[in-house]
Amino acid sequence: MNIGWVSASPTARTGYGTQTKQICSRLLQRHNVVCIGTVGDIIVWGGRHELNTPYGTLKVLALGDATSAPEIINRSYIPEFKLDIIIGFMDAFGIEYLNKVRIPVIGYIPIDGPFTPAWKHYVGNFYKIVAYSEFGYKELLKFFPPSKIDYIPHGIDVETFRPLKNKDEIRERLEEEYGIPKDAVLYLNVGANVGPRKELPLLMHTFKRFVDEGYEAYLFIHTNAYQRFPRGYDLLQWREMLKMEKHIHFPKYNPIIHPASEQELAELYNAADVYVSNSVAEGFGLPIAEALACGTPVICPDNSAQTELAKDHGWLTKNVPMDMYFQIPCYVPQLTQYPVPDQNSLLRNLKESYERPDLRKQYGKAGREFVVKRHSWDVVMKKWFSFLEEIESELELFEEIYKGLQGRV
Repeated sequence: MNIGWVSASPTARTGYGTQTKQICSRLLQRHNVVCIGTVGDIIVWGGRHELNTPYGTLKVLALGDATSAPEIINRSYIPEFKLDIIIGFMDAFGIEYLNKVRIPVIGYIPIDGPFTPAWKHYVGNFYKIVAYSEFGYKELLKFFPPSKIDYIPHGIDVETFRPLKNKDEIRERLEEEYGIPKDAVLYLNVGANVGPRKELPLLMHTFKRFVDEGYEAYLFIHTNAYQRFPRGYDLLQWREMLKMEKHIHFPKYNPIIHPASEQELAELYNAADVYVSNSVAEGFGLPIAEALACGTPVICPDNSAQTELAKDHGWLTKNVPMDMYFQIPCYVPQLTQYPVPDQNSLLRNLKESYERPDLRKQYGKAGREFVVKRHSWDVVMKKWFSFLEEIESELELFEEIYKGLQGRV
């Protein structure tokens, strides 16, 4: 099949960009794929380039805003590349314009909270909807028949993200650069400081409570520590207000404009004793899975896709009871209800993870085995190839029916 994949550019060092590169390059083994995303101004520059991968060359095309995007796809990209389907990999509200595309559209979308009628509106004309968590798939079942939906999880490069033998060397570098003692218990969080969803200020506040109770621990948050209101938080000033300059650290570079390589991230995961998330919702939770692949145990809230990643081999933080408080965020328009992590539960998990190195070792080993079994690329791509074979068969059947009807006219 000829596939148009609409998402972030495969050169982007984001979750969307990384998954786009890994999936689309492997799809080249059986299909023709072009990546359509924002890589430049389509009118002035054209915004086209090519990306060489181990499986072939990916063409990367530019796209305008939501107003012009359907016309660009319909008038230019569909005829030029003889596209059979479009796969939109983005938040549903971000690709609503694909409802106006004249070939079948598959939405590969994050579902990080209870699915709502408002959410359904954004995918109204999509041919299929694919969730990348079991949680998301179960939510879709509340609104769609099984024939309309599917589940294909994200993949992890388990050869890059693996336990490394040079942890001591990595910790020595961290001690030299950031002053984090080599033998201290180190907690890690990886994520963008964009909006409130990750609850980074709350995580920092709870970590202060943890340290104030006498635990000699350190937290490294790999994020853009400074962000302008209302885009994100000034975490540097918040750290100063908490008087936690000794125990909470950020990278000395801005990961948004100077992103770490996968190898650098793997070293960071290996340096940590525990990975900790405080997010109210995750469509998948790539850093959690990457940490597990490195053999690093995780603490994360018992919500959305995070539960299935950590259950039985990690610490799950309880949520504040929904009859007491929940979030309906204004930064996404689905009107969904997000549970909020109970910070007292997080504090208990921080304490137990500190006091139980035996559990850290046990959870780290089990977490690595879980990711290799469920999320290695060989496993994930089998699901993609099987799914696309079904789509191809269905489209061929529709074509035969159409031709038969035309013959009767």
